[in-house]
Amino acid sequence: MTRNSLMLSVTMLLLVPQLARSESDDGVDGTGQKVVVHLSHFTDDLHRCFMALKVANLMQDYGAEVTVFVDLEGVRIAERRERLDFTWREGSTTLAELYEKFDDGGGKVVVCPHCAHSAHLTDPSLKRNASIATTPMLGKLLIEADKVMDY
Repeated sequence: MTRNSLMLSVTMLLLVPQLARSESDDGVDGTGQKVVVHLSHFTDDLHRCFMALKVANLMQDYGAEVTVFVDLEGVRIAERRERLDFTWREGSTTLAELYEKFDDGGGKVVVCPHCAHSAHLTDPSLKRNASIATTPMLGKLLIEADKVMDY
């Protein structure tokens, strides 16, 4: 290795961590963003369920206005009587804790009206900040969304 290549290597080793550090120090600002996280699963695929709520919480942490739109089996997560004491792996946070964090952060859960009917759900049977959508509400929600995540 020549002296010049050695100096270049040392310079790169010193510079790369600085670049990485400055990128990670940059704040991510999601303020003004409208995000919809679409969840079609519940206990039929807990991994998707956990990931949907983790992503919803992450986006909320960055300041985005987040709505979780549930349909098919996903409507069960919004049911008041449904226990969410599931974990994805030993020692991990529960689905209930993720849901509560999302709810406490001002997140909303919008339930597909057709799926709610099929699951025999009504607005009084839903958790706080969850509601059954109307068709026009769904259209508005999806059209106005800046991002839609699908789980």
